[in-house]
Amino acid sequence: MNLIQILFCLMTAVMIIYSSIINLLESKLPHDLIQLFRYGKFSAVSKSNLIIEVPKSWFKHFYSVAFLEYSYLLWLVTMVYVCDMKVPDHVKYFLDFVCGKERYSYTFKHQVFIAVILMTLQVYRRFYDTHKVSVFGSRSKMNLSHYAVGHVHYPGTILAILCEAPLFTNAPAEFRDAPLNLLATSWSDIGAIIMFLFAWWHQFKCNKILADLRKNKKGEIVSSDYKLPKGDWFEYLTCPHQTTEILMYSSIMWILWNNVTWFFIFTWVLANQIETILLSHWWYKEKFEDFPSKRKALIPFVY
Repeated sequence: MNLIQILFCLMTAVMIIYSSIINLLESKLPHDLIQLFRYGKFSAVSKSNLIIEVPKSWFKHFYSVAFLEYSYLLWLVTMVYVCDMKVPDHVKYFLDFVCGKERYSYTFKHQVFIAVILMTLQVYRRFYDTHKVSVFGSRSKMNLSHYAVGHVHYPGTILAILCEAPLFTNAPAEFRDAPLNLLATSWSDIGAIIMFLFAWWHQFKCNKILADLRKNKKGEIVSSDYKLPKGDWFEYLTCPHQTTEILMYSSIMWILWNNVTWFFIFTWVLANQIETILLSHWWYKEKFEDFPSKRKALIPFVY
């Protein structure tokens, strides 16, 4: 296992174990242990003096940094795959360090290129969301551990893509020598692209619905309270903006099917988003008496 795989494997394991303990034994746990995990609307009511918290609006920082990182990644992959630029030595040395020298690629250049474009679209749109659409509650906080993890996630996704990308690593001639040819995209990959864009658009719509709950008809922010969202996928799911995140990473997983490192990214996203969805679902059901019975947590009409 390379360092990226180990890191995200540990993060996933901690998330699954910690969330299971919180979900099953919360009433018996020390307050500080609970507050280390919870944030935002489902944060513990009483505050801890031991946990350092920052404004939830600092989510903007993740996407400001990721905007620059993915801009560089898109430029780099374009120059290497389209303009035949040699992979810079400092990039190779760093990939050798975090991913190991004995790594191989079994994905085609067009698959890597498509994955980079889609992830760049997501990062750019989330940058816009957090800076121009989302309305963060003035009292909403997250602890420093959540903030740190947020800054690890996107660099991890970049390294996961590159460490098993043709020309950035060792690859059989079939993958190394094949030119970038988007016309070689398979129907299954096209289906994954469509699913990604479908989820991408609905995530934007759902984020806008959430933001509009705190605005008046003139678009002015008038509240920081939590309200019950309605419309679009909110008619079927409690947190469609997080369900769409799972769908998007599933799409990338399908496109980069032979990229083992991306599997560790995907399992982390799956564990993290499912726990957040469940916490939100339980919170909404507890706080709102008019919570629609047909609205499910994970799977429409099922659960």
